[in-house]
Amino acid sequence: MGTFKQLLPIGGKTFVEACVDNLLASRVAEVVVVTGYNEAGVREALGSRPVRMIINPAYESGMGSSIKRGVESVTITAGGILIALADQPLIGPHVLNQIISDYEENASTILIPTYKGKKGHPIILDSRLKEEILSMDAEIGLKQVTQAHADCIRYIEVSSDSVLVDFDLPGDLKQLPGGG
Repeated sequence: MGTFKQLLPIGGKTFVEACVDNLLASRVAEVVVVTGYNEAGVREALGSRPVRMIINPAYESGMGSSIKRGVESVTITAGGILIALADQPLIGPHVLNQIISDYEENASTILIPTYKGKKGHPIILDSRLKEEILSMDAEIGLKQVTQAHADCIRYIEVSSDSVLVDFDLPGDLKQLPGGG
């Protein structure tokens, strides 16, 4: 992209600010932000928001290593671990709360949101999977854990396609209102 996408603008904020603000406005108990590249820029963008910042020195090895760093630092009392991505700034508190409520009501091992039958993010994993997540192959990522527990996945149909919308490629920015 030529620019650090977590700091791209969306609605008067950066992607990371929008994601964190949505999480903080939801029923999530704790927000852990994992950074690597441009940690100072992310820290500056988030300012005094009540989040815990964790640095992933192995960020170049991929998202799996960042997930492991985040999960490693989750509070011991957490019942579930919601994995949210900074390239999905459109997932609002209402959708997050819908996912959290279903997880709490149904005691799922793994909860994956869907929209019109398509799987999306963020997912919630029961904290009993913490050690398994920490020992997963970072290059394979969570797919390794979800495949191992395929019979324990609960899918929840949510009210918004935002769980499907991420911004991985420059052309994806066209999905934004006024996007180019």
